[in-house]
Amino acid sequence: MKRTAALLVLILGLSACGGTPPAPSTSPPRGLTVTLTQGRSDMPKHMLSVVMANSGSTPVWVSDVRVSGPSFQETGFARMDTAVKSVPVALRIAYGAAKCAPGAVPELRPARVIAHVKAGDEPSREVSWALPHPDPLLAKLFREECEQFLVQQAVSVGFGQAWTEKDKVLHGSVIVTRRNSNQDVTITELSGNVHYELNSRKMTLKAGMAKLEIPVRITPGRCDPHSFAEAKIAMLFNARVALGAGEPRFLVFRSDTVQTPSLRLDQLILGYARKTCGL
Repeated sequence: MKRTAALLVLILGLSACGGTPPAPSTSPPRGLTVTLTQGRSDMPKHMLSVVMANSGSTPVWVSDVRVSGPSFQETGFARMDTAVKSVPVALRIAYGAAKCAPGAVPELRPARVIAHVKAGDEPSREVSWALPHPDPLLAKLFREECEQFLVQQAVSVGFGQAWTEKDKVLHGSVIVTRRNSNQDVTITELSGNVHYELNSRKMTLKAGMAKLEIPVRITPGRCDPHSFAEAKIAMLFNARVALGAGEPRFLVFRSDTVQTPSLRLDQLILGYARKTCGL
C-alpha cells in the first residue's frame, strides 16, 4: 500500500513538472521589422507590399504573411517561402476590401501584420507586428475606398462612347448616371494620370436629372517612350464628387472597359497618344 502511494505521488509530481508546454511567443525575432508600401502597378489589383527588414544576425525564413484588421475584410495567408537576411524584401500580398458604411467614412481601426517565420534553427511559429496607428498607407486606402463606395451608391461615372480627334486633342465625354440619390451631385474635378491629362469643367447633376454628360479633352501627359512602356495605371482616371452640400469625395473610374464591341476606349486613347507623340 505504501509502495502504491509512493508511485502515485511520483507520477503526480512528474506530471506537475512536465505540465503543458507554454505557447510559442508571437513576438517577432529580434531585429525583424515591417512597413507597408504600394507600387503604382498594384493600385488597380488591390495589392500592397509588406517590406520586411532584418537588422539581426540570424537569417529568417518567411513562409506566409497577411495584413489583418477590423476595418478590412480578412484574407488568407499569402504563401512566400522567402529568406530575409540583410537586404529588405518586399512581399506582395492582396489585402481585403474596406468595410465601408452608408452615409460617412468610418473610423479606421488598428491593424497588424501576421506571418509564419523561422529564425535560424528555431521551429516555425506565428508572429505579429502591431502597425503604427493610423498607418499612413492603410489610412489612405481605407479613406479612398470608402469615399468611392459613397459616391457609387449615388451615381455611376464612366466615359461616353463618342470620341473625335481635333487639333491634336481627343474630345469625348464623361457620363454621370444617377442611381439612388435624389440630391445634387457635383463633379468638382476630373483629372488624368501621369500618362494622360484630362480636362473638363465643373458641372452638377441636378436633383431630378437622371443623367449628365460632361465634355472632356484628353491630351498626352508625357511623350517619351519610357512613359508608354511603363504605363501601369494608364487606364485609371480620377474624379472628385460632392454629394449634396458635402465635401468632394474621391473616385477612380476606368477606361479599359468595353463600351461596345467595336470600341475599346483604352486602346483608342493609346493609339491617339502614340500618333500625337510621333511614336
